[in-house]
Amino acid sequence: MMTQERSAIWHWFLDGKIAPANLKTAMLEAYPHPDANKWQQLIANILLYLGVLLLSAGVIFFMAFNWDALSHLNKFAIVEATFALFIGGFYLTNRAQEKQYLQPDIQHDQHHWRAQHNQHIQQTYGWSLANAMLLGASIMLGALLALVGQTYQTGADPWQLFAIWAVLILPFAYIAGFDLLWLLMVVLINVSLGLYLQSFASVFSFLLEDIQQIALFGLVNLVIHLLFTLAKRWQWRGQLHFHCPMVEATSLLASLSAFTWLIVWIIFDFSYDSSEQVIYYALLYLAILTSIFAWYRYRSPSLYPLTLVLTSISTAIVSLLSRELFDSHDTIGGFFLIAMVVIGLTSGSLYWLKQLQKEFAQTATLNSEEAAHE
Repeated sequence: MMTQERSAIWHWFLDGKIAPANLKTAMLEAYPHPDANKWQQLIANILLYLGVLLLSAGVIFFMAFNWDALSHLNKFAIVEATFALFIGGFYLTNRAQEKQYLQPDIQHDQHHWRAQHNQHIQQTYGWSLANAMLLGASIMLGALLALVGQTYQTGADPWQLFAIWAVLILPFAYIAGFDLLWLLMVVLINVSLGLYLQSFASVFSFLLEDIQQIALFGLVNLVIHLLFTLAKRWQWRGQLHFHCPMVEATSLLASLSAFTWLIVWIIFDFSYDSSEQVIYYALLYLAILTSIFAWYRYRSPSLYPLTLVLTSISTAIVSLLSRELFDSHDTIGGFFLIAMVVIGLTSGSLYWLKQLQKEFAQTATLNSEEAAHE
């Protein structure tokens, strides 16, 4: 949003609507330099979350290093005490934030109340101390599940640990509405799915081949991306709990990476004359990329998904030319052709994305002006 505002201000400057002497002031208004308080807050958040992660990792490594020296009671006491410490810290910090927000102050005007309300929402769903406590509790919950499995030999299949872990931290992720917690859950879902397919490879090998497993990973991550995208756009009570740009970007990257791997696999390893699966997988790849391109080009304009789509298409084109190069005898000419194609695709994609950025900036400017008039 800030990038679009700065781009709009630059276009106004080029059109002569802003004097050269006022350009710097306008840029600072759209994207102000961080002051000392913001830098202190950033450093404090980094140290806070590093401390929580290091404390959780320290407890886990301490348990692993002293596994034979500790009794079962001591192991469970250490992990459960750390888990209770994080839960208690979340309760106390969340209660303190609510008391601070609900405290009446009749001396402040409505503008100050809105600013305080926005700050409360940011502290509730953002990088806050309470959410750091929930993150530590989520990690210790996984350590507790692993401890139960190792002590009582429950859950012979490792995928069950990550699947149950993902289910148990779902309430934590929803309460916090925090990127790292949702991202941890997405990672656990992918790991549990991969371990499940690996554990039952001998049973389901006739149903799911390697290339089908890649397509399954791509579809699962695409579904996760769609769920967070739609949940953020709908007007409902839980909208703020799913406002996680990091999860949206990561799941889309994982999905398109899987589909790109799928099309590269098809290009190099499948025979076009004997296998009918090539057509189905190619149509699936084209349908997915076309849908993503159409959505983020016209429905919800965004440069990041379009960049991923162009990168995937460029990879497919280069892979197709590389296969033809391996089948030909003129290797030097083929490598020269591929190099020229890579340069052309990269330059063309960058030029088109640059023009698209200007178009998105102009659209955002028109929308902001219409909203101001209304």
